[in-house]
Amino acid sequence: MTPPDNLAFHAQHPSGAEGYVVLLFRPTAGRVGFREWSSAEYARPGREGSAAVEELLERVRGWAREGWKLTESPERISAWLRAG
Repeated sequence: MTPPDNLAFHAQHPSGAEGYVVLLFRPTAGRVGFREWSSAEYARPGREGSAAVEELLERVRGWAREGWKLTESPERISAWLRAG
């Protein structure tokens, strides 16, 4: 089964004070494009960027270790990134 072209999730700090909406684009050659919005400013244009898959995986793992609430499990995000 082919993974979807995009994956979106929300990451919320345990205190609720900080959060991000993250849209990932299908990884290519070990890099993944993303668009990210602050939870407080989700109606504004998102910040766009590109990162190594491993960098993004470490960011998600860090959020999980620190107790951030994620709308997608770190395992699902990791599997999607590695399948691309």
